[in-house]
Amino acid sequence: MNKNVTSKEELVAAALEIAREEGVHKVSIRNIAHKCSISVGVLYNYFPTKADLIFAVVSHFWETSSSMLQDIHVKDNCFTQYVELFYHQINVSLSDFQREWLTQMETMAPEDKERGKELELQCFSRLKFLLLQVLSSDPSIPASAWSEEYPKDEFIDFVFWHMVQMLRTGQKDCTFFVKTLQRILY
Repeated sequence: MNKNVTSKEELVAAALEIAREEGVHKVSIRNIAHKCSISVGVLYNYFPTKADLIFAVVSHFWETSSSMLQDIHVKDNCFTQYVELFYHQINVSLSDFQREWLTQMETMAPEDKERGKELELQCFSRLKFLLLQVLSSDPSIPASAWSEEYPKDEFIDFVFWHMVQMLRTGQKDCTFFVKTLQRILY
């Protein structure tokens, strides 16, 4: 057990591999240390608690998802097409991840749950920023659609809130929602 691990990323990758091969219930500090051929003490230098490890994995998930969402390109920067693809991508990504990793967060201590909420808000902020960028670059939406009383950022909050609610209830199809956005915007 004298191998040197040079990054948290390697440890997160090992945790994900264990979860994929053996199930998320097998992800533990001891199993990750064994997989990476390091001592438990070395792993604790990177992640002082299992909660820290879980947060790193959840963070990795959202960073990967954000990266995939940034790579979505739609014809003519159409916001509603982007929303549809965005929703589908998040839905697919979450279906596997949510069942396993997010349930781990439910069993955490209250102070760790609070840290989890902060992490979630940071991730959601990045996702909303992506939506705002596409909304702002859609040439089909007239500038007159926005005003001080009806700002873009509040519209994005509205869109994102509804998408999160649909995801939480397991709704696979967002067609009606997208049609509603089309009626509002175009």
